[in-house]
Amino acid sequence: MTNTINRAELTGIAAALTNKYTQIATDSACSLRQIRKQLLFPEMQRDHIHSNPLESVSMVHVSPKPICFYKVKAHNGIAGNECTDAIAKHCLTRLWL
Repeated sequence: MTNTINRAELTGIAAALTNKYTQIATDSACSLRQIRKQLLFPEMQRDHIHSNPLESVSMVHVSPKPICFYKVKAHNGIAGNECTDAIAKHCLTRLWL
């Protein structure tokens, strides 16, 4: 099963990077750990279940501006984070039906 909340979080982060956002906040400590591993040891992530969204993180190295990742508290009223969580949960529920 590859459609998980973690994959949804990583896909959202990948979309933000693709759209050239430089300040990215997430409530997923797991996603941040996987991104860190991808940046430090990309060869170890090739067979990872979420390798597709993780590969797009590599654009951090070629970005003309520094990209900052922030860990935020979950469900703390941050509008973008609340919306992203709702969409991820909705997509995941539809897969189980």
